Amino acid sequence: MPLIDSFQVDHTIMRAPSVRLAKSMHTPHGDEIEVYDLRFLRPNEGMMPGKGIHTLEHFFASFMREHVNSPRCEVIDISPMGCRTGFYMSLIGHPEPSEVAAAMESALRDLAGLDPDTRVPAANPYQCGSYEYHSLAEAQGIARTVLERGIVVNLSEDMALGEDKLRELDGQ
Repeated sequence: MPLIDSFQVDHTIMRAPSVRLAKSMHTPHGDEIEVYDLRFLRPNEGMMPGKGIHTLEHFFASFMREHVNSPRCEVIDISPMGCRTGFYMSLIGHPEPSEVAAAMESALRDLAGLDPDTRVPAANPYQCGSYEYHSLAEAQGIARTVLERGIVVNLSEDMALGEDKLRELDGQ
């Protein structure tokens, strides 16, 4: 089975909060697709609370589109990581990692600045599979924590697991 890109970087040295260009590829028509790792917490040192990450997902995807989309790139999807330490963002185009970090900071400022009584978009049984499982307070707490810590850029090549280490880990 092919090893996915995320499993080829050393999560023990990953800095967070951070952005990392995780993968770049081209479609058969030549469009460039990039996948970014938007890491909110250091791996294996914590997890975002479930209701908070769910609410964050509802707001963050829209706010990120407002700050990333341009004539040269467009967000395809933003999805939470199963480990609950961040999100993956897929897009068409090629923004610089520093631009993605600035957009992430702006999107989190937008979220942190919402009135506590703001209604969560699409939090109803017709548009959401767990519409009662939300917490704006938790989502804003996550946003504030990330903003307090600051967002850095990680490079995959600085965290790459070598072939020997990958073979060793595969044998476990």
